Amino acid sequence: QWSCSWIFSCATTSTQTGEITDVKMNLTAAYHFQDEAGLYELFNNSQLLDQSVINYSTTRHRPYTIDLEEGSWIAGIFGLGAIFGGLLSAFLGNRYGRKMSLILLAIPDILGWLLVASSQNIGMMLAGRFLAGFAAAGYSPNIQIFVGEITQPQHRGWLSGLTVPITAIGVLTMYVVGSWLPWHFAAASCSPAPILMVICLMFYWDSPYWYAHSGMDKIAHEALEQFRGSDTNNDQEMFQIFQYIKGDSESVWFVEGLVKLFTEKKYLKPFVILNSLFFLMLFSGKFAINFYAVEIVQHFGGNMNEYLSAVIIAFISLIGSLLFIPLVKRFSRKMLLIFSSFVMGVSLLLLGFCMYSHSYHSLQVLSDCDWLPMICIVSYMVAAPMGLCSIPFIYIAEFYPSEMRSLMGGLTIALSNLELFIVVKTFPNLEELIGDHGVFWLYAFSCFCAIIFTLSYVPETKDKELAKVEDKFAKLGKVNRASPWVTPLPSPSVGSVRKLHFKTHLFTK
Repeated sequence: QWSCSWIFSCATTSTQTGEITDVKMNLTAAYHFQDEAGLYELFNNSQLLDQSVINYSTTRHRPYTIDLEEGSWIAGIFGLGAIFGGLLSAFLGNRYGRKMSLILLAIPDILGWLLVASSQNIGMMLAGRFLAGFAAAGYSPNIQIFVGEITQPQHRGWLSGLTVPITAIGVLTMYVVGSWLPWHFAAASCSPAPILMVICLMFYWDSPYWYAHSGMDKIAHEALEQFRGSDTNNDQEMFQIFQYIKGDSESVWFVEGLVKLFTEKKYLKPFVILNSLFFLMLFSGKFAINFYAVEIVQHFGGNMNEYLSAVIIAFISLIGSLLFIPLVKRFSRKMLLIFSSFVMGVSLLLLGFCMYSHSYHSLQVLSDCDWLPMICIVSYMVAAPMGLCSIPFIYIAEFYPSEMRSLMGGLTIALSNLELFIVVKTFPNLEELIGDHGVFWLYAFSCFCAIIFTLSYVPETKDKELAKVEDKFAKLGKVNRASPWVTPLPSPSVGSVRKLHFKTHLFTK
């Protein structure tokens, strides 16, 4: 199970690395004209830049040049491809299963990196970026669903969470590789990852849940035996799987699934709750912080160039990602969400005050604390992958019913990429309207809202069977109405009121 989760995560590392780099490029290109000009001149081998920050191996390879508008399209088209990739994964997962979906998505992934590596014009680069985003968004829900369905409840959290540190390792690796190799060689080095994933998947069965839904009971037994071991008695677990999918059909067409999603409460409730959590996660400022972090590290590092600064930032994120694995095994999902959101919110709040004091020369105490912004950046970037920016992806496999899991997971990823586009595009307007400090305070408010939302609506799923999690959503909001023929009860005592108050919180326990 560990090796299966590892190779799935490895295959997405290259595309998710492109997504993170894409957001930084997009923020740079959209928000600061001077930085736009710097990227433009760097790509076109200008001699006006500081010689200490030029990767000469990259600037020598210049088959074509780009202007500022084309650069923004290279950065932004990745997200456009991700929206379509999320929608396609909703179809592929239901129709062909999780394993075959990952294999099919490897085709646009490989083509995308090869197009980027061999691009001789802007059209080839845009096509490669679109396919890379398409594959990245398609991988994400299928990986989480596959790993969630083949693992036991007590191991589901940390195995699903392996995608977080492995993605961070991929980002750090590509920053190092990109600072030494030409950009086309760096892109070409990503193409073996999906090929390795396809080879490894050939030796594994698909999810037992998908086989059971498809009526292939014997193959479902063989798949479960492979993932649990031949020396283990799996009859009870197999019986639970059949009971869980009893009466459901996996073959749900896209339009039919959309109708069921918005008309049946057992689908709509978890969909609304998880997408609201994704919305709060994306508006927590993670991608804006990534952009400002390099500037702050450079400020405190003196003559440190941008490549080394990016590597340091990636290493800090890796530390938080590695801490996530033991924490998700020991503590509940809700506790990690609350702790992570609280640290992120406080860090953003203090960082906003620091920016306000430097802009308006007030709050002299904060103006003299030059170390405080650095502490805020480090604490924020360590805390983000420990909960709020990682656990929502695990919930894709835990919240959604099996028969609609691929469809709802794909829609969630598509909507999250659309929300990410909104966050990126609204950043310059918010920055102009309320200033840098106001934007960070707004993101801090989103983090604190995530705490309240988690306490109010998010159920605990650690070490719980998927069927029990589904029952929690089915019971949410139900009211047991009294019959008019029952003898009225006396007025409630203080003890009974306390019991009633306790029962209303059982959902989030």
